[in-house]
Amino acid sequence: MTPAQRTTLSFLDLALIMTGVMAMIASVGDRHPAVADAFSESFGQDRAARAQQVRLKLTTLFEPQEARLTAGGRQAVAALGGKNRQAEFAIAVPVVAANRSSRLDRWELAAARTAAIMRVLAEQGVGDGAMLPDLARPGEGETAAGGTVLITIRARDTAGR
Repeated sequence: MTPAQRTTLSFLDLALIMTGVMAMIASVGDRHPAVADAFSESFGQDRAARAQQVRLKLTTLFEPQEARLTAGGRQAVAALGGKNRQAEFAIAVPVVAANRSSRLDRWELAAARTAAIMRVLAEQGVGDGAMLPDLARPGEGETAAGGTVLITIRARDTAGR
């Protein structure tokens, strides 16, 4: 086999591997959290170190079409921060279509709501570096109505890091 043929074969091998990886990524679709959980389980991560998911309804946390927390919403978020000061929080607030007039557009509203949650967690002693705004799923909840949209806050222990 000549060097040119060997180079061509290596390139084709690499191209096939990359095509396979891209096909696997595309086949995951919107199931990224489930795939990530499956990978973490396959590498022997114990249940205590896995993330805990807490889902809170937008309608109970915030005033309608506003980023102001209700009294009950402030208490719920403060309770999470008070119990889990040494944890990491990934905060995912969905971008929802506005069904009434609002001073903020839907993207600004999601960002402001995320900041309001982070502010309450910081007041409870959660470090700034332990809070991660999860903006990876902006389309979630666009069709949800009637208070069925949820906020997910994942807390996981960082003591082992």
